Amino acid sequence: MTTTHAISDFRDRVSSFLVDEAPQVLLQHKEFRARGSAYRRALFDAGLAGLTIPQEFGGQGLPEECESAFAELALESTPPEDKLHHVGEHLILPILIEFGEHGLATEFGSALLSGTQIGCQLFSEPDAGSDLPGVRTRAVADGDGGWIISGQKVWTSYAQYADVGILLARTDPEMPKHHGLSMFVLDMHAPGVEVRPLRQMTGDAEFNEVFLDEVRIPGHRMIGSPGEGWKIATSVLGRERRMVSRSGTASSRRPLPVGELTRLAVRHGRLGDASVRADLLEAWMGERAAALISSRISARTLAGHPPGPETSLGKLHRTRNGVRNARIAADLAFSAGANWSLSDTDTGALAREILDAPGLGIGGGTDEIQRNTIGERILGLPREPSVERGKSFNRLKNSESKDAQ
Repeated sequence: MTTTHAISDFRDRVSSFLVDEAPQVLLQHKEFRARGSAYRRALFDAGLAGLTIPQEFGGQGLPEECESAFAELALESTPPEDKLHHVGEHLILPILIEFGEHGLATEFGSALLSGTQIGCQLFSEPDAGSDLPGVRTRAVADGDGGWIISGQKVWTSYAQYADVGILLARTDPEMPKHHGLSMFVLDMHAPGVEVRPLRQMTGDAEFNEVFLDEVRIPGHRMIGSPGEGWKIATSVLGRERRMVSRSGTASSRRPLPVGELTRLAVRHGRLGDASVRADLLEAWMGERAAALISSRISARTLAGHPPGPETSLGKLHRTRNGVRNARIAADLAFSAGANWSLSDTDTGALAREILDAPGLGIGGGTDEIQRNTIGERILGLPREPSVERGKSFNRLKNSESKDAQ
C-alpha cells in the first residue's frame, strides 16, 4: 500500500519534471521523431517511464496509484510526439509480461521505455478490420523452429518509425477462425517487411500499410503457444481501449478540451449565447463523465483486475465527446466551412483537430464493436447468430474466395 506522503512526493516529482525539465528538452529538437525520442529518454532518466512495469524489465515497479497520478498531472502536458512510444510501453511490454515471455520482456523492455526503440501493433488487414479474427496473414513453420510470415496489414500507426511490432497471424487454417491464430514479435527491419504510409485528410501520415513477403521470425519470438493468438489479442485490445480512454494531448486522437472550447467562445464573442452555453455544459458533463469512467477502470486495475469489457465504455464515451466537441468548435470558429488563411496557424491547428475527430470512432475498435462488447459482456444480451461458429477457417466462404484469387 502506498502512503499518502509517498504519493504526494511522487506528484511533486512529476510536476517538477513536466514544468522544469521537459520543456527544455523539447526546445532542443524540431523533428517529430526526434522530439518524441528526446522526451521519452528524459522521462526514462527521470524514473518516470514504465511506472508499473517491474524493475527487471526496465520499469519502476511502482503501484497503480502512481500511474493514475501521472496520467492526471500529464493529461495536457505530455507532448504529442510521445504517442510514438505508447504502444511499446502500454501494450507490447505488459503483454510480454502477462503471458510469461520474460526473456523477450527483458530484451525489449529498457529499449521501448527509453525511446531507443519504437513499437507498433500489426492486427488489422484489408479484409479483417472489425472482424479481426478473420485475419489471413499466414505463418508457416519453416522446419527449423521458426516461422515464415506472408500477408498484409493496414492502419498500423507509426509503422514507418517502428523497430518492433506485435503481429497477429494464422498458424492453423484447419481450426475455427478464433482458434487458429498466434501472436509474434516482429523485427520491423527484417528482410521482406515493406511499410507504405497512408495520407489522411489532415495531411498527416499516421497510418500505414505493411506488406510481409516471406518474413522469417525465430521460434522464440512467438508470444505464448500456437493457437493462443486471439486470447492475447483480446488482452491487447482491452489495454488499448484503457489507454485511449485515459490519454490526453499525447493521444493519437483526443476530444478537444472544454477549456479550449470556452476560450474559443470568448474569442468569438459567443459565450453569452444560450445555445453555446448549453453546448459547453454538455461538453463539460461529457468530459467529467469520461474522467469518472477512467477513474473507475483504474480502481479495478488497482484491485488486481485485468482490463475487461468496461474499457469499451470509456472508449465509446471518449468518441462521443470528441465528435460533439469538434462540432461545437466548428460552429464557433467557422462561419462557412473550414476555410482559413495559411498564416492563421491557430485556426489551422483547430481545423486539423476537427478533421481528425471522426477517427475517434475507428481507432482502437469501431463504435459498433464497442457496443457489441458492452451488450454481450456487460449487459448479458445474447450473441448474434453466426454461421461461421465452429467451422474451420479454410472452409469459410470468404476465406475460400479470397485465397482463390
